[in-house]
Amino acid sequence: MLRRTFCTVALVGLSLMPLSVVAQSNEKLNLLVGNWAVEPLTPWVKQFTEFTGIEVEVQGFPFRDLLQTIEVRGKAKATDVDAIFVDAPLVPSYAVRGLISSMGPYFEQGEAQEIWANAAIAAASWNGEVWAPPLNNSSQILYYNKDLLNASGIDAPSSDSEGRITWEQLVENAQTMVDADAGIWGMSFDQVSRYYQLQALPESAGGGSGVDAAGTSVEGMLTNEGWMKAAKFYYDLFNTWNISPKGVSPDQTQELFASGKAAYFVGGPWNIAAIVEADVNFGMALHPYFQGGTPKTSTNSWHIGVWNYTENKDAAAQLVRFLTASPEVAIDYVEQHGQLPAHHAALQNIAESPRYNSFPRNGIKLATYEAANTAVTRARTPAFLEFEEIVNNSFEDIRNGGDPATVLGEAEQRIQSAMRRYR
Repeated sequence: MLRRTFCTVALVGLSLMPLSVVAQSNEKLNLLVGNWAVEPLTPWVKQFTEFTGIEVEVQGFPFRDLLQTIEVRGKAKATDVDAIFVDAPLVPSYAVRGLISSMGPYFEQGEAQEIWANAAIAAASWNGEVWAPPLNNSSQILYYNKDLLNASGIDAPSSDSEGRITWEQLVENAQTMVDADAGIWGMSFDQVSRYYQLQALPESAGGGSGVDAAGTSVEGMLTNEGWMKAAKFYYDLFNTWNISPKGVSPDQTQELFASGKAAYFVGGPWNIAAIVEADVNFGMALHPYFQGGTPKTSTNSWHIGVWNYTENKDAAAQLVRFLTASPEVAIDYVEQHGQLPAHHAALQNIAESPRYNSFPRNGIKLATYEAANTAVTRARTPAFLEFEEIVNNSFEDIRNGGDPATVLGEAEQRIQSAMRRYR
């Protein structure tokens, strides 16, 4: 039924495009995406071709390769690219550097607010214009191994916002479950030493995103009390309490939990299917926070933008609208692939469908709650590429024993210097 009804909705969506921008059927587009999105997007791209006659080649890349390819093609001002995946915090950078075009002309006044959640629109925008509409959103939840907790007499963490577990309580619990001989760890982050995952720590401690409101300075932003508390906490996980493993990459953390080797695991809902398949006895709860602080969680995900150097700008804009503004695409992305939505229709579907009240789909509902109530957008700055790389490396240095104050002080100076080109 979902596929059959899409045709009508999609055609309505395309009909909202001004007549002056309706593409000719002999055009062919090149869409650059993350390789994880090729399979879920291909059926919808084929339908787009059926409706418009516009052919689309979808090219998939691993995460880092995608970012590098965009940079290389941008420097070359390549005209053989038409639309690209945009990591949400890179919207300002791509807009300022002229890699993507504004989508403002392709939406009616107030239309974006009718389609997407406000936080997603904010992530898609720069200087009051929508540049790269959101395909999906993200959040983080807490996974826990029921068998390990039960064996230690520890209560399951709560899915109720009033009973949300603190980081302090989680650490205390995790220390009792570490078993070096059995290779069992107390906890692991999904994306270790990555700003996306760890921003929630300084945010919960009141330290902010790490960048000022104008997006042009980090002076005092990475060395304030909240960031120092978060950095010391991260250091202690690996070097003082020894409840988290060194030498484990983000590609290995899901398997660590799925194999029963970690009591707690903080990660996104996209992990649910693989963990269920592994047959570990687990549950899910709300994301931890610092006692005395505020619950905060990571958010934002992938957007799609029109390549500024394309010779098929109007056709590319049609494709972007089709993939991001269609409720059926958003709902399918959730139901088939575990991706959190930014689209109002998909959010409503999660809230109202009884499918998301029972395990394991209740994890999607928990993540949706976090996205709506505790999410913090990553730092908004044209210098995000430089900022993220330096912060990621700094977290990894701290993980491996670097002094938090020294590491973040040096990081702040390096980022401040890198930001000069954008002032």
